[in-house]
Amino acid sequence: MRALVRGVAASFAAALTLEPLAAPIVLDLARAQHEAYVRLLAGLVQSVTELPADDKHPDCCFIEDTAVVVGGTAIVARIGAAARQGEEAPVVAALAAMGCDVRHLAAPATLDGGDVLQLPGSRHLLVGLSRRTNAAAVEQLAAHLPAHSVHGVPVPHGLHLKSAVTALDGATLLFADNTAGLQLSAALAEHPALAGGTGGARHVFVPDPFAANVLLLGEHVVMQAGCSASEALLEGLCTARGLRLHKLPRATELVKADAALTCCSILLPDDAQ
Repeated sequence: MRALVRGVAASFAAALTLEPLAAPIVLDLARAQHEAYVRLLAGLVQSVTELPADDKHPDCCFIEDTAVVVGGTAIVARIGAAARQGEEAPVVAALAAMGCDVRHLAAPATLDGGDVLQLPGSRHLLVGLSRRTNAAAVEQLAAHLPAHSVHGVPVPHGLHLKSAVTALDGATLLFADNTAGLQLSAALAEHPALAGGTGGARHVFVPDPFAANVLLLGEHVVMQAGCSASEALLEGLCTARGLRLHKLPRATELVKADAALTCCSILLPDDAQ
């Protein structure tokens, strides 16, 4: 597995947020927290490629939103926030250089990569229908990925699908124990197309919403530390599955911009070359 990341812009304090900030973003601390993330990632994957930041795009370190990689195919997103459009260009070039078959969504589709959850060990993709991602994107993703089943799932609360749910493995979904997570769990349990997909998956509710967003890297799982109940829960789940859990200190400044662990990288599987 390889990873693609991007630096933190000097303008990061102006990153988009759902709600006004109680305290401003501290740039130096944000950069230090991002560097810690990249260092940990570098020890767990084959290689990490880091693109330089673009100060014209305060949110550019949230590279996940720019593209979705499935196998050897990279589908370039049309980011749902107009202010972020334009972040994609260097990512497209990097993905092509890394051996991906690069494809593009077209208007009227809008898509943030944070709304796409690939279920490990299956050909199911869940796509959050959020304030940033629309039904046209679901249709176009399905057309680009004919060997996969692509399912739209309403996201009435929060920024992205993965703000409230990620996969620990193909049989375990981690949900934030809040309104967004509870509603998504109910929606997936009742989704008629997902019988045999997430239908048999165990739904686990994580007390700390930020800890419900985990980074799955083969046999390694990365979580944000800071909530002892969530840490104990994840430790037990990982031990039972033969997974190794890594705890990254809470990225407080990235969190201020509504970000989570998955936001800061694009993961390329071994067949994406």
